[in-house]
Amino acid sequence: MKTRHVPLLFSFVCAISGLSLNKPSLPLSTETVTQFGNPTWIENIAVRSNGDLLITELLPKPILYAVIDPASSAPEVRLLHDFSAEEVPVEGLTGIAEISHDVFVLVGGSAATLSFYAWSVNFTSTHRPLVRKVADLKHVKLPNGVATLPGSSSSVLIADSLGGLAWHLDIRTGKSVVAVQAPEMAFPPNETDPSRRVGINGIKVHKGLLYFSNSNSRSIYKVKIGKHGICDPSAGVRLVGRLPDGVSFLDDFAVRDGGRRPTIFATTSSDNRLWALALGKRPVVVAGEQDKLTLAGVTAAAFGRGLRDKDVLYAVTSGGVGKPVNGSLTEGGKVAKIDLSAFWL
Repeated sequence: MKTRHVPLLFSFVCAISGLSLNKPSLPLSTETVTQFGNPTWIENIAVRSNGDLLITELLPKPILYAVIDPASSAPEVRLLHDFSAEEVPVEGLTGIAEISHDVFVLVGGSAATLSFYAWSVNFTSTHRPLVRKVADLKHVKLPNGVATLPGSSSSVLIADSLGGLAWHLDIRTGKSVVAVQAPEMAFPPNETDPSRRVGINGIKVHKGLLYFSNSNSRSIYKVKIGKHGICDPSAGVRLVGRLPDGVSFLDDFAVRDGGRRPTIFATTSSDNRLWALALGKRPVVVAGEQDKLTLAGVTAAAFGRGLRDKDVLYAVTSGGVGKPVNGSLTEGGKVAKIDLSAFWL
């Protein structure tokens, strides 16, 4: 007789604690935090400990912006650094990650000259950040995502989308060595579509595992790495999830802790949607629509770090510059936010 009352008791506990037994209807609504002129391609995002967002521009100029107090009703956008003024050729910026408290590493360069670089962006000593070039990425074919290595204040991992591997970069010496290379990081050698000649794209380190996306296969994988970010050759790469065949591209992603089964929130660029994946679960669309500008060309995402936005996912977009929505619609890239407090897989 007692077991019959368990569902009623659970319902009562949820009711008095303010929890809902019903999953929210999908796709979730999005809210624009700020938007840029058309065309503007925002490529990546990182969140400072004070809650401000750092976003990198790929097109038309290589600019690092800050979005001040994004959880407020009136966030401010501030241009931090225009990399087109650097002494080396820089056309666009890609990945960015925090290497230590208020110190970030970002990558970018020129695809025309095949020259790429890494810079540190240090907020610890001045009101405006100190920007310093730390490495010429001579062996990297196309740097993309950047991942923090927990416990290290001098090293990051960099995804090489054309090389099909992840590099370990020591910003003190400027030297880079291969950290992880696996078939799952590459695109097929017979791939002729230039838009699909992208293998590993986004990378994140979570609880001793390197998670990475492969844009060509629309998949998320994970592999165990050592404390210095180097993969043991005997470590096996495991598939976390793959998006349906109707999705043509998987870009970057954010990881939400879920014990043994964290949820991956994957951006899909020209698919204009944000998807959720988890090991053993069916992928679902969380936000955006293929034929609308809601998340046109969504490129990357990151969770807020404050009490007001810890369950908010901030997503950045290209505005559909690379592939217009419905063949003709574009807009300026933007920062959008999605409240995930009531969402779970």
